Amino acid sequence: MKGILRMSVDSLPHFRLGELTCLADPQDLEAYRGTESFPVISAILMNCTRDGNSLPSSLTSNVLLNDDQLKVPSLLSPERLSEIAHLLPSLGLPALEDLTASQINSALHALRTVSFSPAQAYVITEKLSSLYSLNGVGRLRELGTLVVGVKTESLLTLTADWLLSSLPDIAQHELCSYHPQANAITTKLWGFPEVVSWLDDVELLLDCTPLLSVSSRIPLLVTDIAAASAEPWNTQQAKAIFKQLEMGQSLSRTEPSQKVDILSLGTLGQGVSCKVLQETLRADPSLSATRRVLAFLRQQPRPLHTSLKKCIIEELYQFEFFSELLEDLGAEIALSMPVSTIKKFTHEMMDTFRRMILEFPLQFMIQSKTKKELLVDKMVQRMGMYTGVFTKEEFLSLGIMATFVVDEVFIHLDREFFINNLDSLQQLCYTTNKMDIIARILQEGSTFGLVQKWNSTTLTQVGRFLFFLPEDRLQEISSDLMTVARVERLFMSQRQWERGDVGRHCLDDNDRRRFAEKQHYVLQYFLGFLRINPFLPPPMVPTSQILRTTAPSAWPSGSLISMSPSDFYTSLELMGQDPFLASYQRSQIFSKVKELFGPVSSFSQSLISQLGGLAVEMSAEEMRSLKLTERRSIASLGAISSLDKRQLSSLFTIISNSLDQSPTQFDSSLLVAMGYIVCGAETAELISFNAVEFSKAVQWLGQLRLACSEEQLEALVGLLTHSLAFGPVSSWGSDVFIEIGVLAAGLPDMSMSALVRDQIEGLTPLAISMIPPEKFAVVFDQTQISMFSYEQAAVVTDNQFAALSEVQKTALAMVLTPWEDRHVDLRGRRSLGVALSPSLLCVILCLLTLLMVKPYNSPAHPGL
Repeated sequence: MKGILRMSVDSLPHFRLGELTCLADPQDLEAYRGTESFPVISAILMNCTRDGNSLPSSLTSNVLLNDDQLKVPSLLSPERLSEIAHLLPSLGLPALEDLTASQINSALHALRTVSFSPAQAYVITEKLSSLYSLNGVGRLRELGTLVVGVKTESLLTLTADWLLSSLPDIAQHELCSYHPQANAITTKLWGFPEVVSWLDDVELLLDCTPLLSVSSRIPLLVTDIAAASAEPWNTQQAKAIFKQLEMGQSLSRTEPSQKVDILSLGTLGQGVSCKVLQETLRADPSLSATRRVLAFLRQQPRPLHTSLKKCIIEELYQFEFFSELLEDLGAEIALSMPVSTIKKFTHEMMDTFRRMILEFPLQFMIQSKTKKELLVDKMVQRMGMYTGVFTKEEFLSLGIMATFVVDEVFIHLDREFFINNLDSLQQLCYTTNKMDIIARILQEGSTFGLVQKWNSTTLTQVGRFLFFLPEDRLQEISSDLMTVARVERLFMSQRQWERGDVGRHCLDDNDRRRFAEKQHYVLQYFLGFLRINPFLPPPMVPTSQILRTTAPSAWPSGSLISMSPSDFYTSLELMGQDPFLASYQRSQIFSKVKELFGPVSSFSQSLISQLGGLAVEMSAEEMRSLKLTERRSIASLGAISSLDKRQLSSLFTIISNSLDQSPTQFDSSLLVAMGYIVCGAETAELISFNAVEFSKAVQWLGQLRLACSEEQLEALVGLLTHSLAFGPVSSWGSDVFIEIGVLAAGLPDMSMSALVRDQIEGLTPLAISMIPPEKFAVVFDQTQISMFSYEQAAVVTDNQFAALSEVQKTALAMVLTPWEDRHVDLRGRRSLGVALSPSLLCVILCLLTLLMVKPYNSPAHPGL
């Protein structure tokens, strides 16, 4: 590395020099301080960070930000501030609070492209507001990404014209992720009938626009269906518009044979009903016509709803040319087929299926872990890969699926291929068993051998696979090799993978916690926290920079509270967002917060908004002393899912008191900000909510695992049935059930037991899992259970399953193991069994079960 840096910049390709410099050990680079090479090194490192690459904390603080002016940020020139703009989020609130309004305004062109946290963006926008009103025309547009710092209350005061003029710019900055602000903007704009002529401007926020807001404009939308069919509606919106369109055509029909032409629906195709789709396919059951319909469905802007994919497969399965349609289905629809159908594929069909998945790997990754393993198992069987070495060619032929082969195949992975492709292999997804196999392979003599003999080069090659090793093997790595910078790089590589497409869909909550625990062990062991040795230097106290490259929860709480007040304050928001902080860590950190900032009653709105999960350590009494006057502080507390009943009740009361509003006055953006706190209201208070405002907030509230009682949920559902909201339950379609999410679990028994197929299809899996077991068994008979999708059936809890009768269990088992007994000739002919629909098969099997002397026994979650 040192030899390379002595060369001139021109002696190596720039990207190669940059790549090597970004990966260099900080100590090696520090050796060049004061030389003519150091400015070149600094420039290269700065480019690394601009490209989104993370660096060890010592490089950031000692090389990039080692500036006397940073000790007094208000002295930074506009040029220097613009240069380091992308690094400002890592400096935290203290540095931003020290900047002047004129400094910020001069560097706004650079700051407006940086991803600041809401709390940080708020500090910047508040300073700018001292120079000029953010309500001015075009001002929001100038803010760029900083718009997330504009208070919801301020957005509510803006006119539609001003919002509309800025929307094309501000909507690009993932504003839907900031729920109260997005709700405030969308509900305001959709409150005007003219919105139907603004569709191109509001399209980027359609996904987070409440269904009720859109529903009131549907009569206008269908008058210009060509314009409406070009917008990226979400599923429930598309279903609602299609339903209105279908009703309108039905009323205006002059001939009984007139049908809806789904191919003319554009983006509304995702909302088509199963009945109309079946009518379309049966009207012209030719191969060419079917392919046109499938091509149309593949072009929809959002994923198709599970019920529509199920409808497509069930309908096409009966066609003689079903086997010829595989490629036309596309990966999304094809992967919705039951494994029991896929396993009957011919070798040629399986190869087509494999190539489809390789082209769209994300569609494979979003499947359940069980289904992924079963799919690959059938594919490997058909391709004859169960014997001998798992070769390079075989591995590459499976792509993203390669790590889901059975352990007996994976353990024979070609070792030369393994060694030569470690970088790419680290990007894939591994189950716990596969991690253990990888750990054993790494220690084989043909790879890297005994861990105690590994050197620096080995550790660099192994990368994040290091976290696959058991703790006793990790202890055998030389402590001299595991420097602070190497530990940081390990954390950064793991985080980068977790945030990628593969990592996001590979790990469940338990997996993430296991990885976090292993990371915590690595940091604490190699930085000396777990080793008792009088000759070791005292354990280090982290800086705010190193907490960003690692994780607050990885450090002992004693180290966290020993940070300097400035570093502690800088890191507070980061600590509040760490989901893996232990209770004792949160408790000690929160005590430190009170030590630095005084009693809870004196907390500012800014401080409250930074606390995040740390706020769970407040007692109910302390919460009653808070002042919650802004939606940003309310939203920070409303996002905490682990608050107990007393805390929720205290927060609900204090919000009402702080705002001097009764529950009847709460608007939708406030209800969205309250989140989990909604369950802190008494039933009488819930009933008093404005039904329309609550119905506009339900799109977000319905995604939360609310801790409301049955009585509370029923009260909330009652609001949704208001004539100005969604009306009586009997009139709801799947669009409403998708929109309200978990609140469907609060339907009264009579209403839930009367649900028909279209309504059941709209029940979200989370809503189903939240229905009390006794209620679940009473309201759903075997016929309704047979209408469940696999995704719905798979979330049935053990307690819910235990409460079911044998007939209900049989119906559930048939959903989880569909078409297992159907005899299919994939050459095109079909047996009598194929003509039987799944629901009819369920009825037959249920009747047979009643006649059986020995009861049917099934595990709670049988495999596919």
